[in-house]
Amino acid sequence: MITEYLLPVNKEIVNFKNELPQLSIGKNISFYSSKNLNLNEVDIAIIGLKETIISKENNNEYLEVNSFRKEFYSLYLGDWKINIIDLGDVINGESKFDTYYAVRSINEVLKNKNILSFFIGGSQDITFPVYQSYAFREEYVNLTSIDNKFDFGQITDDFDSSSYMSKIIMDEKNKLSHYCNIGFQTFLNSQEELDLLEKFHFESYRLGELNQKIDLVEPCLRFTDILSIDFRAIKSSELNFAHNYPNGFEANQICSIFRYAGISSRISSVGVFEVFKNDISSALLSQAMWCFIDGFSLRIMEDPKSENFKGKFYHVDLNNQQLKFYHSDLSQKWWFELLNESNKINDIALIPCNYDDYLNACNGDISNKLLLSLKRNFI
Repeated sequence: MITEYLLPVNKEIVNFKNELPQLSIGKNISFYSSKNLNLNEVDIAIIGLKETIISKENNNEYLEVNSFRKEFYSLYLGDWKINIIDLGDVINGESKFDTYYAVRSINEVLKNKNILSFFIGGSQDITFPVYQSYAFREEYVNLTSIDNKFDFGQITDDFDSSSYMSKIIMDEKNKLSHYCNIGFQTFLNSQEELDLLEKFHFESYRLGELNQKIDLVEPCLRFTDILSIDFRAIKSSELNFAHNYPNGFEANQICSIFRYAGISSRISSVGVFEVFKNDISSALLSQAMWCFIDGFSLRIMEDPKSENFKGKFYHVDLNNQQLKFYHSDLSQKWWFELLNESNKINDIALIPCNYDDYLNACNGDISNKLLLSLKRNFI
């Protein structure tokens, strides 16, 4: 049972929760205690992480998860009917591999119970054991990172927060179907990493591109299982200059991305890593998570190929390729598929896209997203 890997929240946090207003989040969240763990009817589980010994930029200024808890619990509920449990913190093992095993085991149990896991704190290499919880089940997985770097660093004897993606790609149980990066900055990534991204037909969105149109991330998030967030992707001025990256997402942008992630009916595991130890980081993370839960409350399970689907479809002939676009009347979302018997992976032949992708196809142009999808799955 996962209780052996978890340390319940301490008495200080329990007392803090008890003093909050009745309509606050803290007053309406359940706790795990060492005597009892009831996961029945839980929708979202919060798990704190303290493991930072393997962060590439390790220091003693990383988030104390209880600071986040106080900020988050103090926020008021939205119009939700969502059951949230705080499972406390993962107990650090004697080595990082012990911590990896604990995270993987916890996520496996939560996934089996259809509970969304929300890991907070620690270093981003912990994305690897989260990924393993899918791969060990022989499931192909889509992974998206919000990061100013790709983290395809070289692995010598070991890997860390700057090379965990290389570890996933080289994993003997490699079940990574697709990877998408949101917010990379070209000058922080080597040409070798850019070439690797192109070789595997992975998807990426440059920060400057998203500054013009943040909703470009929605189809990508709708197509992912795991979301890994490096808090250093946020502009340093937004975090009281806690790091040395002057460019990055603004606070309102990161909240928008979190909301899109919450709406995605496919995302089942989220990790927010490399969070800094200051009040503004705790406050921004709390508000971003509020936006995620608000999006989660609006999740709609839609299958454009279902008889119950309420929407329209359009056929487009693009360079002798027959494309079929679907548009939902309910959610206003778009999908496309290639009407070709040579599809490599039939169960993911339906690809999320947006209205601009459809318009471009109608005008005889193929967007970069559609081109990558065709290369990845059909060519």
